[in-house]
Amino acid sequence: MIDIYTHMLPRTANSKQQFVDAAKHLVNQGVKAVAATLHDKETNTSLALYVKEANQTLEDNHIPLTIVEGTEVVADRTFAESYQRRGAMLASNEKYIVLTIPAQEEPSYLKDLLYDIQLKEIVPIISEPERHPYFLEHKDGLYKFVKKGAVIQLSSDSVIGKNGKHAKKAAMQFIEHNLAHVIASGASLDNYKQHSLRQAYDVITKEKGAETAQLLMQNAEAAFNGQGIQTLPPERIKKTKFLGIF
Repeated sequence: MIDIYTHMLPRTANSKQQFVDAAKHLVNQGVKAVAATLHDKETNTSLALYVKEANQTLEDNHIPLTIVEGTEVVADRTFAESYQRRGAMLASNEKYIVLTIPAQEEPSYLKDLLYDIQLKEIVPIISEPERHPYFLEHKDGLYKFVKKGAVIQLSSDSVIGKNGKHAKKAAMQFIEHNLAHVIASGASLDNYKQHSLRQAYDVITKEKGAETAQLLMQNAEAAFNGQGIQTLPPERIKKTKFLGIF
Protein backbone atom coordinates (compact mmCIF):
# COMPACT_ATOMS: atom_id res chain seq x y z
CA MET A 1 0.00 0.00 0.00
CA ILE A 2 0.93 3.62 -0.55
CA ASP A 3 -0.36 6.47 1.61
CA ILE A 4 -0.33 9.74 -0.33
CA TYR A 5 -1.31 12.06 2.52
CA THR A 6 0.43 11.93 5.92
CA HIS A 7 2.20 14.16 8.44
CA MET A 8 4.78 11.59 9.46
CA LEU A 9 7.97 13.66 9.39
CA PRO A 10 10.08 13.96 12.56
CA ARG A 11 10.56 17.63 13.38
CA THR A 12 12.95 17.41 16.33
CA ALA A 13 15.66 15.10 17.60
CA ASN A 14 13.26 13.96 20.34
CA SER A 15 10.72 12.80 17.76
CA LYS A 16 13.17 10.63 15.81
CA GLN A 17 12.53 7.48 17.86
CA GLN A 18 8.80 8.07 17.58
CA PHE A 19 9.26 8.31 13.82
CA VAL A 20 11.17 5.02 13.76
CA ASP A 21 8.39 3.34 15.76
CA ALA A 22 5.75 4.84 13.46
CA ALA A 23 7.60 3.71 10.35
CA LYS A 24 7.86 0.14 11.65
CA HIS A 25 4.15 0.17 12.45
CA LEU A 26 3.21 1.33 8.95
CA VAL A 27 5.41 -1.31 7.36
CA ASN A 28 3.73 -3.95 9.50
CA GLN A 29 0.39 -2.66 8.20
CA GLY A 30 1.58 -3.24 4.64
CA VAL A 31 2.58 0.31 3.74
CA LYS A 32 5.66 0.60 1.53
CA ALA A 33 5.73 4.35 0.83
CA VAL A 34 4.16 7.60 2.03
CA ALA A 35 3.97 11.18 0.91
CA ALA A 36 4.45 13.56 3.83
CA THR A 37 3.58 17.22 4.32
CA LEU A 38 3.90 19.73 7.13
CA HIS A 39 0.87 21.25 8.81
CA ASP A 40 2.42 24.70 8.96
CA LYS A 41 3.77 27.01 6.27
CA GLU A 42 7.33 25.74 6.02
CA THR A 43 9.08 26.30 2.72
CA ASN A 44 9.58 23.56 0.15
CA THR A 45 13.30 23.69 0.96
CA SER A 46 12.59 22.90 4.63
CA LEU A 47 10.30 20.06 3.64
CA ALA A 48 12.94 18.60 1.33
CA LEU A 49 15.44 18.66 4.20
CA TYR A 50 13.05 16.91 6.58
CA VAL A 51 12.30 14.24 3.96
CA LYS A 52 15.99 13.67 3.26
CA GLU A 53 16.76 13.23 6.96
CA ALA A 54 13.74 10.95 7.43
CA ASN A 55 14.81 8.67 4.59
CA GLN A 56 18.32 8.51 6.00
CA THR A 57 16.88 7.48 9.36
CA LEU A 58 14.86 4.77 7.64
CA GLU A 59 17.96 3.51 5.84
CA ASP A 60 20.04 3.55 9.02
CA ASN A 61 17.40 1.46 10.80
CA HIS A 62 16.86 -0.91 7.85
CA ILE A 63 13.15 -0.05 7.58
CA PRO A 64 11.71 -0.74 4.09
CA LEU A 65 9.68 2.45 3.84
CA THR A 66 10.12 5.37 1.43
CA ILE A 67 9.04 8.96 2.09
CA VAL A 68 8.59 11.64 -0.56
CA GLU A 69 7.48 15.24 -0.36
CA GLY A 70 3.76 15.84 -0.45
CA THR A 71 2.27 19.13 -1.60
CA GLU A 72 -0.60 20.42 0.52
CA VAL A 73 -2.12 23.87 0.90
CA VAL A 74 -4.98 25.26 2.95
CA ALA A 75 -7.24 26.32 0.10
CA ASP A 76 -9.08 29.21 1.72
CA ARG A 77 -10.18 32.43 0.05
CA THR A 78 -6.88 34.15 0.81
CA PHE A 79 -4.94 31.38 -0.91
CA ALA A 80 -7.33 31.41 -3.86
CA GLU A 81 -6.92 35.15 -4.34
CA SER A 82 -3.13 34.95 -4.32
CA TYR A 83 -2.69 31.74 -6.31
CA GLN A 84 -2.07 33.35 -9.67
CA ARG A 85 0.94 35.09 -8.16
CA ARG A 86 2.46 32.17 -6.24
CA GLY A 87 0.81 28.99 -7.43
CA ALA A 88 3.56 27.84 -9.77
CA MET A 89 5.93 27.66 -6.78
CA LEU A 90 3.83 25.26 -4.73
CA ALA A 91 3.77 21.83 -6.35
CA SER A 92 7.04 20.06 -5.70
CA ASN A 93 6.23 17.07 -7.88
CA GLU A 94 4.66 19.27 -10.59
CA LYS A 95 1.73 16.88 -10.95
CA TYR A 96 -0.61 16.91 -7.94
CA ILE A 97 -1.49 19.37 -5.18
CA VAL A 98 -3.63 18.48 -2.16
CA LEU A 99 -6.22 21.12 -1.26
CA THR A 100 -7.50 21.19 2.31
CA ILE A 101 -10.60 23.38 2.51
CA PRO A 102 -11.34 24.90 5.94
CA ALA A 103 -14.66 23.70 7.36
CA GLN A 104 -15.95 27.25 7.79
CA GLU A 105 -15.50 28.06 4.09
CA GLU A 106 -18.35 27.79 1.61
CA PRO A 107 -16.06 27.16 -1.37
CA SER A 108 -17.83 29.11 -4.12
CA TYR A 109 -14.34 30.32 -5.10
CA LEU A 110 -13.13 26.78 -5.84
CA LYS A 111 -14.31 26.75 -9.44
CA ASP A 112 -11.89 29.50 -10.46
CA LEU A 113 -9.10 28.16 -8.23
CA LEU A 114 -9.30 24.67 -9.72
CA TYR A 115 -9.26 26.17 -13.20
CA ASP A 116 -6.15 28.24 -12.43
CA ILE A 117 -4.36 25.21 -10.97
CA GLN A 118 -5.17 23.07 -13.99
CA LEU A 119 -3.92 25.79 -16.33
CA LYS A 120 -0.48 25.12 -14.80
CA GLU A 121 -0.91 21.42 -15.69
CA ILE A 122 -1.24 20.49 -12.03
CA VAL A 123 -3.99 18.12 -10.90
CA PRO A 124 -5.91 19.41 -7.83
CA ILE A 125 -6.77 16.84 -5.17
CA ILE A 126 -9.68 17.90 -2.94
CA SER A 127 -8.97 16.35 0.44
CA GLU A 128 -11.68 14.76 2.60
CA PRO A 129 -14.84 16.42 1.20
CA GLU A 130 -16.89 13.80 3.04
CA ARG A 131 -16.05 15.71 6.24
CA HIS A 132 -16.80 19.18 4.89
CA PRO A 133 -20.23 20.70 5.72
CA TYR A 134 -20.57 22.24 2.26
CA PHE A 135 -20.08 18.98 0.37
CA LEU A 136 -22.28 17.04 2.77
CA GLU A 137 -25.07 19.46 1.88
CA HIS A 138 -24.13 20.08 -1.77
CA LYS A 139 -22.98 16.77 -3.21
CA ASP A 140 -23.78 18.01 -6.71
CA GLY A 141 -21.06 20.61 -6.24
CA LEU A 142 -18.51 17.85 -5.84
CA TYR A 143 -19.85 16.13 -8.95
CA LYS A 144 -19.26 19.31 -10.97
CA PHE A 145 -15.67 19.62 -9.71
CA VAL A 146 -14.95 15.99 -10.63
CA LYS A 147 -16.45 16.56 -14.07
CA LYS A 148 -13.95 19.40 -14.49
CA GLY A 149 -10.99 17.15 -13.63
CA ALA A 150 -10.53 17.39 -9.86
CA VAL A 151 -9.34 14.28 -8.00
CA ILE A 152 -11.05 13.40 -4.72
CA GLN A 153 -9.20 11.93 -1.73
CA LEU A 154 -11.17 10.38 1.12
CA SER A 155 -9.99 9.83 4.67
CA SER A 156 -9.50 6.19 5.61
CA ASP A 157 -10.95 7.06 9.02
CA SER A 158 -14.16 8.18 7.31
CA VAL A 159 -14.42 4.92 5.39
CA ILE A 160 -14.22 2.83 8.58
CA GLY A 161 -16.69 5.08 10.39
CA LYS A 162 -14.25 6.73 12.79
CA ASN A 163 -15.22 10.24 11.64
CA GLY A 164 -18.92 9.68 12.28
CA LYS A 165 -21.86 8.19 10.44
CA HIS A 166 -22.41 11.18 8.14
CA ALA A 167 -18.81 11.13 6.88
CA LYS A 168 -18.98 7.35 6.47
CA LYS A 169 -22.22 7.54 4.47
CA ALA A 170 -20.89 10.33 2.24
CA ALA A 171 -17.60 8.52 1.65
CA MET A 172 -19.37 5.37 0.49
CA GLN A 173 -21.74 7.39 -1.69
CA PHE A 174 -18.80 9.16 -3.33
CA ILE A 175 -17.13 5.81 -4.04
CA GLU A 176 -20.33 4.31 -5.42
CA HIS A 177 -20.91 7.25 -7.77
CA ASN A 178 -17.29 7.46 -9.01
CA LEU A 179 -16.71 10.69 -7.10
CA ALA A 180 -13.72 9.39 -5.12
CA HIS A 181 -10.38 8.33 -6.53
CA VAL A 182 -7.84 7.92 -3.71
CA ILE A 183 -7.89 6.87 -0.04
CA ALA A 184 -5.30 8.23 2.40
CA SER A 185 -4.87 8.34 6.16
CA GLY A 186 -3.72 11.85 7.08
CA ALA A 187 -1.82 10.10 9.88
CA SER A 188 0.75 11.86 12.04
CA LEU A 189 3.36 10.79 14.57
CA ASP A 190 0.81 11.47 17.30
CA ASN A 191 -1.80 9.00 16.05
CA TYR A 192 0.11 6.49 13.90
CA LYS A 193 -1.06 3.55 16.01
CA GLN A 194 -4.59 4.21 14.72
CA HIS A 195 -3.43 4.16 11.08
CA SER A 196 -6.51 2.86 9.25
CA LEU A 197 -5.62 2.55 5.56
CA ARG A 198 -5.59 -1.26 5.60
CA GLN A 199 -8.93 -1.34 7.43
CA ALA A 200 -10.41 1.10 4.92
CA TYR A 201 -9.48 -1.08 1.96
CA ASP A 202 -10.96 -4.08 3.77
CA VAL A 203 -14.24 -2.19 4.28
CA ILE A 204 -14.33 -1.10 0.63
CA THR A 205 -13.64 -4.65 -0.51
CA LYS A 206 -16.51 -5.92 1.62
CA GLU A 207 -19.03 -3.20 0.76
CA LYS A 208 -18.08 -2.19 -2.79
CA GLY A 209 -16.05 -5.11 -4.10
CA ALA A 210 -12.41 -6.08 -4.55
CA GLU A 211 -12.20 -4.44 -7.97
CA THR A 212 -13.10 -1.04 -6.51
CA ALA A 213 -10.57 -1.40 -3.69
CA GLN A 214 -7.88 -2.42 -6.17
CA LEU A 215 -8.59 0.59 -8.38
CA LEU A 216 -8.25 2.95 -5.41
CA MET A 217 -4.97 1.31 -4.40
CA GLN A 218 -3.62 1.59 -7.95
CA ASN A 219 -4.61 5.25 -8.09
CA ALA A 220 -2.69 5.96 -4.88
CA GLU A 221 0.42 4.41 -6.41
CA ALA A 222 -0.05 6.36 -9.64
CA ALA A 223 -0.46 9.65 -7.79
CA PHE A 224 2.57 8.87 -5.63
CA ASN A 225 4.63 8.34 -8.78
CA GLY A 226 3.31 11.48 -10.46
CA GLN A 227 1.39 9.48 -13.05
CA GLY A 228 -2.17 9.84 -14.23
CA ILE A 229 -4.85 8.04 -12.25
CA GLN A 230 -7.75 6.04 -13.64
CA THR A 231 -11.15 7.68 -13.34
CA LEU A 232 -14.62 6.37 -14.13
CA PRO A 233 -17.49 8.58 -15.41
CA PRO A 234 -18.87 10.47 -12.38
CA GLU A 235 -22.53 10.12 -11.51
CA ARG A 236 -24.80 12.55 -9.70
CA ILE A 237 -26.05 11.56 -6.25
CA LYS A 238 -29.82 11.84 -6.19
CA LYS A 239 -31.32 13.57 -3.20
CA THR A 240 -33.15 11.21 -0.87
CA LYS A 241 -36.91 11.76 -0.84
CA PHE A 242 -38.63 11.90 2.53
CA LEU A 243 -41.25 9.12 2.64
CA GLY A 244 -41.60 9.51 -1.13
CA ILE A 245 -43.67 12.69 -0.72
CA PHE A 246 -41.52 15.05 -2.79
